[in-house]
Amino acid sequence: MKNKGIIWALVLAVPLLSSCRTADETLVDDFTAIIDNDGADPWIFQDDTYYYYTKTTGNNLTLWRSESLTEVAVGEEKIIWEMPAEFESIWAPELHQLDGTWVVYFAANHPSETHRMYALVNENQDPYSGDWQLEEIKGMDDKFAIDGTVLELDEQRYFLWSGWEGYENIAQNIYIAEMVSPTEVTGEKQLISVPEYEWEMRQKPLINEAPQVIIKGNTVNVMYSASGSWDNDYALGLLTMDRQDNPLDAQSWTKEAEPIFQQTETVFGPGHNGFAKSKDGTEDWLIFHAARWDHSGWQRSIRLQPIAWVDDKPQLKVPLGDNEVQKLPSGEAKRLRLAASDAILEGDLTTANDEESLMKTVVQGFEATEDRLIFQPTIQQAGKATVIVYLKTQDYFSLSEPIYVQLKTDNESQRLAVYPSQYYQPIQTHLDLAAGKVQIEVSSEIGVDTLLVDRMEIIPHQGQE
Repeated sequence: MKNKGIIWALVLAVPLLSSCRTADETLVDDFTAIIDNDGADPWIFQDDTYYYYTKTTGNNLTLWRSESLTEVAVGEEKIIWEMPAEFESIWAPELHQLDGTWVVYFAANHPSETHRMYALVNENQDPYSGDWQLEEIKGMDDKFAIDGTVLELDEQRYFLWSGWEGYENIAQNIYIAEMVSPTEVTGEKQLISVPEYEWEMRQKPLINEAPQVIIKGNTVNVMYSASGSWDNDYALGLLTMDRQDNPLDAQSWTKEAEPIFQQTETVFGPGHNGFAKSKDGTEDWLIFHAARWDHSGWQRSIRLQPIAWVDDKPQLKVPLGDNEVQKLPSGEAKRLRLAASDAILEGDLTTANDEESLMKTVVQGFEATEDRLIFQPTIQQAGKATVIVYLKTQDYFSLSEPIYVQLKTDNESQRLAVYPSQYYQPIQTHLDLAAGKVQIEVSSEIGVDTLLVDRMEIIPHQGQE
């Protein structure tokens, strides 16, 4: 860990799923909401093979792709564009495929200037191949603009974004304009939403941002985020329109007076969402970010929850805490769940009751190199799998850098980051796992801070269940 000169290591020797379960291992068809322990502004594009995932990294554009929705954050990773020196920061990328061309929309700014919308374009069939070319969005004015996305309605496309009316940071509104190509709009921008209700106006400057489109039946739904993204009041609102109406006419849109998704006593600042379907196409899912702790500002993790529908409008439950499970997306493989408290404890490790954890009893310590936590599952078939450890730092207020940990088998190891969080968050990677009964060892190379380990989960890749 940079700030204290400490590196933590989790040493893991992990096998694959067994058809013979023991008391300390359970095959489950559910999962907790956090799927990425660090990030903001998530977006998913889905084709017949992959879920493509991206998020704000600040200084590059990175794609991840996976055949499983819940594993997008640990999918095949590729940086497609490094931010050149002429820019200062980049926000909220979105991957689209339009007219056979891959387009990534994002906001970027030059030093001492506000953000504008840009696009990366790639005509290769595979977005992980070929060259990406930077283009400005032609036809837009020179005012602050972020969070661009696309509405496709019958034979016409429209560009939606969040921006300023003038040149001062008073309020962000949601605008729309007709598109004549993937990188050009035409005509005057039209205003369709401004912060107006009390729940949208709890911080200044006033915020309506991150419009996201999902069409159901005859209803065009635009979910958006309001209030300050830097505080707990960040929440999701909803605009709707009959698909026969004109989206450029503000009178076509109806805004819900109350937020449709907002903070609870344990989850703070949920917002800036995207959408995805389950692998079999039967379910709709919401991907969104939320704070890593109460009033953590822009320190956020990425979460996933299902969408229900009433009269073609999205209905969302409250954000789930990290000790609440939900059914896996339809068509996804079950996972093996191992409680840390059922493992062998060596050194000064202890168990502790924690009602905020999923397993209710956790293992704490790892403050000395002699501390070891040993799992002993039995594995049916060798092969590659996703291995996830759910853990958290006891101290999340004063840690400014992540603690680095290592997941290790007899044949390989992966060094991963544990970010400060009040939640049990996943650290995850792909490992080649041996068959048979194998020890899984969790240990600390150099110990100072306390880690709390709740559980391990193992997800077999296709054909290895």
